[in-house]
Amino acid sequence: MRRLILAGIAATALAACSTPQATQYFTLPDSQYSLPPQRGSEIAVRVILSEPLNNGGLVYQTDAYRINFARNHLWASALDNALAASFSNKLNRLNSRYRFTPANRSSVGAPTLKIYIEAFQGSYQGQTLVRGYSVWPDGQSRNFNAETPQQGDGYTAMVESLNEGVATAAGTIVR
Repeated sequence: MRRLILAGIAATALAACSTPQATQYFTLPDSQYSLPPQRGSEIAVRVILSEPLNNGGLVYQTDAYRINFARNHLWASALDNALAASFSNKLNRLNSRYRFTPANRSSVGAPTLKIYIEAFQGSYQGQTLVRGYSVWPDGQSRNFNAETPQQGDGYTAMVESLNEGVATAAGTIVR
């Protein structure tokens, strides 16, 4: 009888391990573009992601050398477009001289602010990282490296912290 119970427990444990995890989709806070009041000239915001960030999943650095690409925790929309909208919203709040618009919604021929994202991930160190550089239409560039403490565990807390990192990066980019 005892062997039968142990065999049942082992079978249940193995079955639990093979149960596929449900896919969850995440949106970046502030990634729904809001048209600002009419003001200065328009600047299109285009985000260019480093190749590892183009896989659709959230990214987590597990140690100093390895990163993990989530398979069941995915961005609900293309990350480059979500970041372009988020950066545009944040830049519009910080600078009233220009009207920042995501490149996919901007006027034809609008000068483009390019934002290159090299890292956009959570970390085993309890913080998130938003790292890259921007290139303004006149050629001026700025590096940014926003490390933001993650408040709590899980992907939701990681996404909230990444949003804070985008805000910090926008503060560095704006002029």
